[in-house]
Amino acid sequence: MRGWSESRALTRQSWAVLKENRYLLTYPMLGVVACIVPLFVVVPGFLFIAANRNWIGWALVILGLYLVMLVTAIFQAGLTVSAAAELEGGHSSLGHGLGTAFGRLGRLARWAFVGTVVNVLIGLLRGNNSGGLVSVIFRNVLAAAADVMWQLITFFVMPAMMLDDLGMIDAIKKSAATFKQRWGTQLSGGVRIGGLIGLVAILPAAIAIVGGAFLATSGAWAVGVPIAVIGFVVLAIASLVLSAMRGVFSVVLYRYATQGIVEGGFTEEQLAGAVKVKA
Repeated sequence: MRGWSESRALTRQSWAVLKENRYLLTYPMLGVVACIVPLFVVVPGFLFIAANRNWIGWALVILGLYLVMLVTAIFQAGLTVSAAAELEGGHSSLGHGLGTAFGRLGRLARWAFVGTVVNVLIGLLRGNNSGGLVSVIFRNVLAAAADVMWQLITFFVMPAMMLDDLGMIDAIKKSAATFKQRWGTQLSGGVRIGGLIGLVAILPAAIAIVGGAFLATSGAWAVGVPIAVIGFVVLAIASLVLSAMRGVFSVVLYRYATQGIVEGGFTEEQLAGAVKVKA
């Protein structure tokens, strides 16, 4: 209950920061739109795979995944720059944030490459759900744990690259070291933010999508399709808001962890308890 209360408080305060600077929501929105472009690489890749031309097919799919990671990194970088400026009491803009991001395109491209490699390796670890039930469960649990830990230790990579002007490798080292120095090595999960959105928006949206699809495939198209569409729209909006809040909060938490600065209307107690650790 204490963990849930902390997550709810962090989520509400992150939303309050966003309401004061609503243009920050533009970054994830444009990022999603821009991610449509890599589909022109991914879709042909799957068509090649379906035609048993696996090498070229998987090469295109992985290239498309890399482009998605790169586009995402660019807009995350812009959000980080703008959020930092606003939290300091200055002023930023979409042009300022993206201009700074493109000025460091090389390191963002390398970061996207590392992210792509890690995602492919986690996918290989998860496998294609073939084999016995125990093996499938074990591989999925192991892959999920690896993904959560990777997301946690790299949570500060973007602030380190964009605010401290570090290279990609140094940013990864700084992110991992920051967690170790501030919260120790007994980490048990992710950063406590977004739980409220997950409960009131993402979970119901996912249920609506699954339920709507079930109704549609059962013949109740008139009911199932609208329910699924509404669920998809809610899920997309909730994901965009959560992405923006995590971007803002990563800046706040990074400055607290590295400099002891408390800003954005958060309290030191909230920031100190933002990361889950083992009891």
